[in-house]
Amino acid sequence: MASPDLSGLTVAVTADRRRDEQAVLLERLGLEVAMFPLLSTQAEDLDTLRALTLEICRVPPRYLVANTGYGMRTWLGWCSEWGVLSELVDALRNGTAIAARGAKALGELRKVGLDAFYKAPGETLDEVVGRLLEEEVAGKDVLVQLHGDGPGDELARLAVAGARVTCLSVYRTGTQGAGEEALALASRLASTVALGTVDAVTFTAAPALEALFAVSEDERRALQAAFNGGGVVAACIGPVCAAKARALGVGEPLVPEHPRLGSLASGLGAHLAKRQVVLRGDHGAVRLSGRFAETASGLQVLSPVERRALRGLLSRGGSASSHALGATEAELSRLSESLDGVLQGSCGEWALALS
Repeated sequence: MASPDLSGLTVAVTADRRRDEQAVLLERLGLEVAMFPLLSTQAEDLDTLRALTLEICRVPPRYLVANTGYGMRTWLGWCSEWGVLSELVDALRNGTAIAARGAKALGELRKVGLDAFYKAPGETLDEVVGRLLEEEVAGKDVLVQLHGDGPGDELARLAVAGARVTCLSVYRTGTQGAGEEALALASRLASTVALGTVDAVTFTAAPALEALFAVSEDERRALQAAFNGGGVVAACIGPVCAAKARALGVGEPLVPEHPRLGSLASGLGAHLAKRQVVLRGDHGAVRLSGRFAETASGLQVLSPVERRALRGLLSRGGSASSHALGATEAELSRLSESLDGVLQGSCGEWALALS
């Protein structure tokens, strides 16, 4: 029995950029938000960027890859401040074929009167590179606006085909803090996920997953167990992010229909609404929503162990051993008592009637 009010359910947000906007979208659904900004976004050296921009105005490349909406918006904004935006737009319009990775990058182009001959349907850089390789790129200049980190394997394919690849780095993404500080933040989130005090974690960039899984081997195993069998949802904004999650051992990340914050929030909300169930037992009904258990006698707040055990039971169809639930027999006994006898059984196999 789902409710549009998702109170009692908690989501950890790993983003830094636009994290407040994401939090508002999630909180409107009734979700509680915990901030774990694993990444930070910093501007690149502006003198270097300006010098490259002036060179592009003078000799525009044959192809431009518009990779991210944020990157294109930031670059074009700097060009406006430098007084060269009109010159840049004219140069690109007259001498450059533009390929856009996604709708946001294409939207930024159109704001200044440019357009793209290709937009990747799956919004991946691999698709863009594949399309460019259908062109005659040997000996041609290809300018690629980077995604906040260094050039990846996709761009190597262009170089192998004979293209002269130049990277346009507008911003760089790194961990929040350095060294021990960054690792400590990742470790705190890993512990929170493993303990079951959050119901989902959102990822809006693949490096955030890398930062989280840069913890100890034991913590990585605990993360994989929580995301795979422990009922914690790894919500990834798009296919690139989801591919990184799978590579790190997360079997089934949640991916929204569209790689947008609004779609991520609504898709996650719909998924978590299915967690709101009613247990029918000898002593009446209990409605479960995250850390809340609502009975005829009032609202109870479940402990992290109780939440983890119930989530594990629900993800296994209502029956599991104490070992599989990551709880001791004594903890499961207290869980039974806290729900006023609705959960029946002893400390071995447990059974629930769901409706």
